[in-house]
Amino acid sequence: MLTPLQIGYLAGILDGEGQVSITRQKRTDMTRKRDYGYRSDVRVTQRRRILLSTILGWIGAENGHIGRTGLNNKFFVLRFRSCWLRQNLPIILPHLLLKRRQAELVVDFLGHKTHVGRNGVGAQTWAKWDAQHAEVRALNSDRANSLT
Repeated sequence: MLTPLQIGYLAGILDGEGQVSITRQKRTDMTRKRDYGYRSDVRVTQRRRILLSTILGWIGAENGHIGRTGLNNKFFVLRFRSCWLRQNLPIILPHLLLKRRQAELVVDFLGHKTHVGRNGVGAQTWAKWDAQHAEVRALNSDRANSLT
């Protein structure tokens, strides 16, 4: 369980150094109707590992993963697992200032059961996910463009 201080800190670090998005990935199995799928992608990138290790200690090692990213792997990245996000992103969301809308879309996306029966989800759900992905992508690119 996160303390109020940890919740506020996580909200601040996500707003400043984090990415909150829904990522489209290409499928390789070709057994499904669509050649792509979606996943939540909430992460924090830092040059030094100590901050990310501290956050991973708060949330539990089973709820995230620290890896490397960037040119020559100069940066560390903490990726939050979707099972942890389902429970905790709604708690962090009210404290976000800059990435609140992206977090709302990810929370809604994570709240949907991914497979319904043998045929997967219906066309209406795919249309909703397509729209959510497009909105998050636009919000994130607008934010990146406004910082330059």
